[in-house]
Amino acid sequence: MSRAERIEEIRVRRARRAEWLDGAHARVTDTLDRLRELDALRTEMLALVPDEAQDRLLALGAELGDLLEELPTEAAVMEAAASRFRRPTLNVGVIGRARQGKSRMIRSLTGLSDREVPTGDGGFCTGVTSVLRHEDGAPTRAQVFLHTERSFLHEVIAPYYAELGLGPAPTTLTEFARPLPPPPDGDSAVEGSRYRHLAAFHAALPEYRHYLTTNSPYPIGPERIREFVAQSDERDEQRYHAFRAVRHVRVTTHFAQQDWTGLSLIDLPGLGDTNLQDAQRIVGALRDEIDVVVFVRRPDPLGDGVDTYDHQLYDHVRDGLTGAELARCSFLVVNRVTGSAGDNTANARKMVDEWLPASRFQVAAAHIVDCTRPEEVAAMTDGVLDHLVAHLDELDEQHLAERAEKLAELRERTARLAARAGRLADLAQPSEIWFLPFNGLFEQTYEQMANALAALVRSLREDRDLTDGLLADAVEEILDAAQNDPGHPTVARLTARADAEGGLSVAYAKYLNESRARLSRRFLECDVALHARTARMQDEVADVLRGPGGLGGLGGAGGREFLLRTAERIPRVRQEGGSEIRYALELLAGFELSYRGMLQHRVRTCLDGLHADSPTMPFPHDRSPSGQEVLEMLEVAYDEALFACRGELNKVLAEPSAAVFSLVEEFHDRVISAAGTKEEWRVFYQDVRAEIWPGRFAALAEDAAHLRRWSEAVRSLAALTAADAERGAVAGKEAAA
Repeated sequence: MSRAERIEEIRVRRARRAEWLDGAHARVTDTLDRLRELDALRTEMLALVPDEAQDRLLALGAELGDLLEELPTEAAVMEAAASRFRRPTLNVGVIGRARQGKSRMIRSLTGLSDREVPTGDGGFCTGVTSVLRHEDGAPTRAQVFLHTERSFLHEVIAPYYAELGLGPAPTTLTEFARPLPPPPDGDSAVEGSRYRHLAAFHAALPEYRHYLTTNSPYPIGPERIREFVAQSDERDEQRYHAFRAVRHVRVTTHFAQQDWTGLSLIDLPGLGDTNLQDAQRIVGALRDEIDVVVFVRRPDPLGDGVDTYDHQLYDHVRDGLTGAELARCSFLVVNRVTGSAGDNTANARKMVDEWLPASRFQVAAAHIVDCTRPEEVAAMTDGVLDHLVAHLDELDEQHLAERAEKLAELRERTARLAARAGRLADLAQPSEIWFLPFNGLFEQTYEQMANALAALVRSLREDRDLTDGLLADAVEEILDAAQNDPGHPTVARLTARADAEGGLSVAYAKYLNESRARLSRRFLECDVALHARTARMQDEVADVLRGPGGLGGLGGAGGREFLLRTAERIPRVRQEGGSEIRYALELLAGFELSYRGMLQHRVRTCLDGLHADSPTMPFPHDRSPSGQEVLEMLEVAYDEALFACRGELNKVLAEPSAAVFSLVEEFHDRVISAAGTKEEWRVFYQDVRAEIWPGRFAALAEDAAHLRRWSEAVRSLAALTAADAERGAVAGKEAAA
């Protein structure tokens, strides 16, 4: 398959991705329309509903505002990405500091002259971005895309006013033509240079002003390209100013190499002075146009390195290639020069072999190329294009995945907002309509919850003297493992250690301490069982609240998380003191059975016989025992400690059951038996009634026209979000394929 055919195959796949992005863009804009309708209704309803519903509407307003701000931004990003994927060419951006040889490299590749691709040795030559597209057999022609008055003032002039602190930027060319504000105080060289750039735009305004009212694209012949692209013509020492009104120039031509159909080169202005537009053009072009980057760098024959300017340029490029890994889609051309100006071959090799690897300037590959030699430039471009064809799909899929992830996040937030908005109709009505039905539901639910909690307490009371199965199994497993794998040394190892460390008594003392530490470490695993028992208790209480207590509609996970989330929503209703219910929920959620708190002190007393200072089997100092005897002493001391641990732990296997019972009974007393708690529950249930009894009050609100319109708008938004999720998943799989 030829290179042109491979490029065309990528273009076809990109077109499918563009279709997915078009569909996603349409869904985002549809959602945006629904949200705007909902927000307009929300504003209207603020004057028509009770205070409680007003609070909810205000809270929804903050969420709506965030989505209404983010969705247009995402729609714009998707539209730009779709345009990128629909592009008929693969684009290589050629970037470098001024006077590094990038324009000469482009001329070598394309066969164009300095008439179409200006070069200059005396200063900053390229003034604007040029896009050069190969078309087999085509004569050279160009289109100039010009600024409008508004874009020129907003994008080119306003940044200077902001950077230099010159006050409000002009909003018309007539204002800009008036005398400039005085330069800023201070002696900053950068500020001075930037002010001179602004002054140049101001002084030359009569030379290019008429172009700011000329329609784009503005067609020109090849003989005029330099006039709109370059800052000067060194041949006749002529200064150009038309470039100041130009966004970019597109040149269609016939490259010297004829098999590059589908390829475009983007020649960006050299970076290196204080012109604010240079960096902006680099970032903007990368974001919208460029698929792969070729940096051009000409080392100084007298000494060089990867310096601050190189890293600044690299950072500008990285800012533009949002989401892409720059190291995988960029190359470095090290421009080798010889002749009267010097020979930089040695430093070019150092740049590739030493300086580049030691820097954070990371590229897929670096090539040493004489940019004046077409054959070397063509060979380098072959490698770049082969890499682009091989890896572009992967980079495109990464970009598509980022958009899909952002779309899913926005969809989920919209669905949550629709769910909350859907409960508003249950609240947005006078209390005389909803209070009696609510009171009946509350009394029934409260009785169910109180009975279920009492039943749970009775069940735990019956079990409080029984062995906790989770802990018993864990202890048995630990003891068996400790018995089967005590970790004792062999006689040979014990003897060798004694020889190395000063005798059998020293080795014995150290092995005792190590056995104690090893055995103690095993019992820390009891924490797993104790934490599981705590979690089971929290699940049991949460299940009562979610089931008989009717609070399942509050959503979220069960257990400790549910208890904490519920506690956060308990309102403050007592004039003095905090909420009993909130306190009890937080107490229950914060409770934890642990080895350190319940069992560790018991185990440690059983390990005293493994202390070198108080061993169960003291070392005999009246004779010299053999290594085998010392090992047997160690084994006896270990077995005695293990036996003591087993006996002590068997006494306390019921303590978790007793602790859990005590805590749940305390919880019942706090939330049911304590004075005033029923009224606390009533206020809480009143606050969350629309979430736990969805739709039970909505029918009462159907007679209100504004609530009917609200409900219809919410249902429309929810339906759109659900359909969007289904369509997006299917389309995303097709685009990835």
